[in-house]
Amino acid sequence: MPFDLTPLSGTDDLFVPNYQQNIYRVLPTALRCLGVRIARDDLFDQPNVVKHLKQNKALDAERVLVCIVDSLGAQNMLGTRIGTFLRDLDFLTLSSTFPTITSAAIPSITFGVPPTTHGIFGHVVYFQEYGSLIDTLKMSGYKLRYRDAIPHAGIDVRALLWTEGISTILQQTHPSLVVAEGLPQEIPGTGLGRFYVRRENVISFNGFIDAFGIVRRVFDHFPSQQLFMTLYFPQIDTLAHKYGSNSSEFKAGCNAFQRQLHAFLESLPASQAKHTTIILCADHGQNPLREDQTIVLTQDQLAEVKGTLKVPPGHSGRVNHFYCQSARKRRKLKQWLLEHVEDRALIFDEKDLNQAQLLPVPSSKRIIQRLGDLLLIARDGATLRVERENDSGEPWGLLPSQGLVANHGSLTADELLTPFVAFNAAKV
Repeated sequence: MPFDLTPLSGTDDLFVPNYQQNIYRVLPTALRCLGVRIARDDLFDQPNVVKHLKQNKALDAERVLVCIVDSLGAQNMLGTRIGTFLRDLDFLTLSSTFPTITSAAIPSITFGVPPTTHGIFGHVVYFQEYGSLIDTLKMSGYKLRYRDAIPHAGIDVRALLWTEGISTILQQTHPSLVVAEGLPQEIPGTGLGRFYVRRENVISFNGFIDAFGIVRRVFDHFPSQQLFMTLYFPQIDTLAHKYGSNSSEFKAGCNAFQRQLHAFLESLPASQAKHTTIILCADHGQNPLREDQTIVLTQDQLAEVKGTLKVPPGHSGRVNHFYCQSARKRRKLKQWLLEHVEDRALIFDEKDLNQAQLLPVPSSKRIIQRLGDLLLIARDGATLRVERENDSGEPWGLLPSQGLVANHGSLTADELLTPFVAFNAAKV
């Protein structure tokens, strides 16, 4: 059952994130289904969520499995088997964070706090501590682009975090609780995983079949201990980017996931199933891109305002981050951008950001230092593209590459609305 999003002032296609019914509250809610409470906000102050948990007998569990499916937007999944499966369980909708990008949203889920608390605001953003842009997904920079270039240069990226993750808290407060993190084998110890993964908790897998096979092994290995496990699935995100969220490929990915989930549920012995709660959520959805809405800038145009920036601009998919040399130059760049994007994007400064309440708290100096003095927020179907002859590390070289059919980061309902369902495994 969806909730109403508040439209962003002056638009009918962009919306304000809901931080009360938000993805960052999922894991604290899942832990309360085990009777475990930590110092993080959960969803138990939302009557519709409590009603849902009771109806689906998700409370008083001995083990909880949380499936985090990247890019399974609540609107994108309509017409797929997983959409039908979740509808039959009366799924709820939650809001993603801002920006609606994996690099900010996944830490929000795993840390149990929004980006304004954990400090990771996007895909390619500026970190003043090191005076550089960092690609948080690959842990690389705009000059050193190979994967993990930043940590290989001797930088401890975890020092950039503003808080600690839920798995770290659980180790300190509930040492007897079995905690397991199921991740694709390419994630632990590299890229974004360096921010939020505790290697001692990780069990790697390869694909949907292997993932649920590993869950069965974990359940069998700890038959009588209280257990909390997460699984993260990135495959559907790749399909949505490459083929679009309305494509047969995207739907096939959703259907394949549903088949394996259903097979896993059927394989659970009744003695395990009745004490197991399954929770499914996502980090964001996807917005189909339209060529007629693309904002195309040339190198000659960009040269006009190149001197306003102290570092190259960053990006979080359909949101772009600009870091200006001064307030005067920020005003110059804002006016220039407004003239070039026309009605295909909004250009927000800090005042606009606060007035629109895009963040759960008022901005601060350290938030703006990372998020940017100016934000380009693309409207429905739009994205910024820079024409360039090569990708040689020029200041605009970190903007999104061409060839994506769908993307995210901005504030359409497609991107913001994500599914949430919790149910007793014996119920299905």
